[in-house]
Amino acid sequence: MNTDVATLQNIADTLKEDPLASQRVLAENAGMSIGLMNAVIKRFVERGWIMLTNVNLRKLSYAITPAGIAELTARSQNFAKRTFAIANKYNETFCQAVSDAKKQGKNKLVLYGSSYIKFLLVYACQTYDVTFLEKTVDEPIEKGAFCLVGEQCEEEDVARLTGQGGVSLLDLLGE
Repeated sequence: MNTDVATLQNIADTLKEDPLASQRVLAENAGMSIGLMNAVIKRFVERGWIMLTNVNLRKLSYAITPAGIAELTARSQNFAKRTFAIANKYNETFCQAVSDAKKQGKNKLVLYGSSYIKFLLVYACQTYDVTFLEKTVDEPIEKGAFCLVGEQCEEEDVARLTGQGGVSLLDLLGE
């Protein structure tokens, strides 16, 4: 079902750009054969996700129906819920780690390299009154600080910095 919804999203995106897109264009944009796209469209028509209209004797036009839009909306909402749940889990993990570090007398968190979820680290530091700093991967591990290595760092940098006492963000998250 997820593949069908992803294909429906692809069709919707194509039709948004080109409302009179042919089945060939829909197939090319979805990365499938015309025959497979034909079967998919028939299945989507049966489900009520797509409506066909004759433009002329040789051309059909396709439109996403309200049921198709509802399916795409539900997918988006489910994706958002999963994303928020993961962010919440990561936030709880970081808050606990920063709290534990502070109890050990570490009043500074240093992030080495880049992280997509840096904002969660900043939040945890603000919550527990811990100073947040960023450093490049070329700088040495700061003694007496809670040192984390960002998930966007090269493997050799992660290995070197964790060998010096830093903690990989991915290891902290159990990923």
